[in-house]
Amino acid sequence: MNDFENFAAQLQAGIEVTPWPGLSLPQAYDIAGCRHALRLAAGDRAIGRKIGHTHTANWAAQGLSAPSWGWLYANSTMPLNEVLNAQAWREPKVELECVLRLARAPKSADELPACVDAMALGLEIVDRPYPSWQLSVADSVAAGGVHAALLLGHWQPLDADLLSNLQAELQGGNARSEGGSALVFGSPLRAVQQLMAVLAAQGAPGLQAGELITTGALAPALPLCSGDTMLAKLTGFGAISLRVMA
Repeated sequence: MNDFENFAAQLQAGIEVTPWPGLSLPQAYDIAGCRHALRLAAGDRAIGRKIGHTHTANWAAQGLSAPSWGWLYANSTMPLNEVLNAQAWREPKVELECVLRLARAPKSADELPACVDAMALGLEIVDRPYPSWQLSVADSVAAGGVHAALLLGHWQPLDADLLSNLQAELQGGNARSEGGSALVFGSPLRAVQQLMAVLAAQGAPGLQAGELITTGALAPALPLCSGDTMLAKLTGFGAISLRVMA
């Protein structure tokens, strides 16, 4: 086992690890690939992708020219219920996202809207595998986008016009964040088109029929604290509440 594979194995085991010194983005994707292989070998199943770092205003400071991505898995995806037990995670945060479902594989960015058959509100739980949340984009990518879970709301038919005009609000405890389509390239559909370009440039597997795609945080993430009730509002999707078990 080489150093990257050993690091990936520690991430997969849930061990708190020190970030890899001087990790580059290509190296981070190599580590993420090793971890992905370990997760599949352990019996999990890939069901889609997650898009990260979609807020272009941050790209200069982050050294980015494109969003990041990671895999979604069957074992960490579940229906959005009213109560969540967060005790399994170190210091979880929650992101409000729009999730798209592919009916067929898009062959081009222009073809994408015709390939999406449904959309849903999603809450993505992220958690740090490192000693603190002070981490680079590469650190995040190596850890699969620090993905912990995806809580899925009800599916509804695609409305491309709605997706270009989303307003999002997230509340929990005394904290509140807001945003909308502007934080995901102007529309979740455009975020997926950006993802397609990144996958093609990397030679990574293209999007396939049946995949679910979380399209980026529509509002800045908030801490997920025991005892809090999280409230998420998204244009056209209504409002949902989630109580975090103490």
